[in-house]
Amino acid sequence: MGAVTSVSVDTAASRLRLLVLQPTPFCNIDCSYCYLSSRKSAATMSLETLDSACRCVFESPLLDRQLEVAWHGGEPLTVPLSWYEKAMALVAERCPDTLQLKHRFQTNGLLLDDGWVRFFARTGATIGLSIDGPAHLHDASRRTRSGHGTHKQVMRAVRLLQDKGLAFHVITVLTERALDDPDGLFDFYVQNGIKEVGFNIEEIEGAHSQSSLASADVETRFRGFIKRLFELAWNAPGLLAVREFESTVGLLLSNEPAKDEQNLAFAILSVSHDGTFSTFSPELLGAHHPRFGAFALGHVREHRLSDLKCAPLFQAIDNEIRRGVEACERSCPYFRWCGGGAPANKLFETGRFDTTQTMHCRLTRQVMLDEVIEGIQTRIGRREIAHDLCFTEAP
Repeated sequence: MGAVTSVSVDTAASRLRLLVLQPTPFCNIDCSYCYLSSRKSAATMSLETLDSACRCVFESPLLDRQLEVAWHGGEPLTVPLSWYEKAMALVAERCPDTLQLKHRFQTNGLLLDDGWVRFFARTGATIGLSIDGPAHLHDASRRTRSGHGTHKQVMRAVRLLQDKGLAFHVITVLTERALDDPDGLFDFYVQNGIKEVGFNIEEIEGAHSQSSLASADVETRFRGFIKRLFELAWNAPGLLAVREFESTVGLLLSNEPAKDEQNLAFAILSVSHDGTFSTFSPELLGAHHPRFGAFALGHVREHRLSDLKCAPLFQAIDNEIRRGVEACERSCPYFRWCGGGAPANKLFETGRFDTTQTMHCRLTRQVMLDEVIEGIQTRIGRREIAHDLCFTEAP
């Protein structure tokens, strides 16, 4: 599942902030909720393609002073470490002196070893491990191609990183079976020394056309899960930082309305292993749709980013996404703290970009906002929270 955190209060819609590089579509495990249709392909990005991608991006007027580079998959660690040594040197050589780069890797951890740890420490890369909690939850979805669980191997990676003193965060995908045990999940993180966690949900996206969270009673159970998890985190300050709670509070405290970078053209650029590229939600690249076909808008060897603006496919997608955001703004009381939703979720859930509410936004935006506000109000008082957050009432 995607690990891109995209809701912010940044108002600079025309600046490129996130570059997603897919070194390979291949993954060495077979998660039940994976959206990638080509995860069995062992194709690898060539250094020549990476060089072209660097030129395409670093020569663009869309750059700001900082750029985050996400090496995201497939499983990025299936590409040899020797390739990344050359790749990082190439990126550093092409990077303008005025641009600050931050690299991050999202990995299932199965291939992590001392060599990778030294590489991450030397390059200052941020590390995210995909762990769905205790073994009975994790192994239900994250299995090898032969059907075996992977929990034991990823916990070995946790211990290795901890022993070497290298910080990391965890991404957990919430499926229906996780909703009844927030205490078990919280205890798992704390007992294993995991300090930071972000929750993705099992999305309807790409090759994954159904979700266990789409049943009629899930929203009530999801709400109860978030309520209890917030209570646990609040009552144990400093033990576990939950990405969704911290980002929601940040949005509430901001004087600026939220922007979702996934629906802003060129805020995110995704480059596939073969050099094709796209913008908006990273999950679109590699997907196919009856109306739009493939979402590859160009190729790094042949096109500049500015060429996209005149491409008929880009214009059709951009116009439909904009109509969807405008519809959200007109109709949804949560819009100020959401920014209009991720295009990929709208498309894969409804078949269109110009729709409004999705399962994804109800669970990850609306429920989250409701429960964080209610949780804070319950603990410090409604009058105080209304004043401190510049917020008059919950949506």
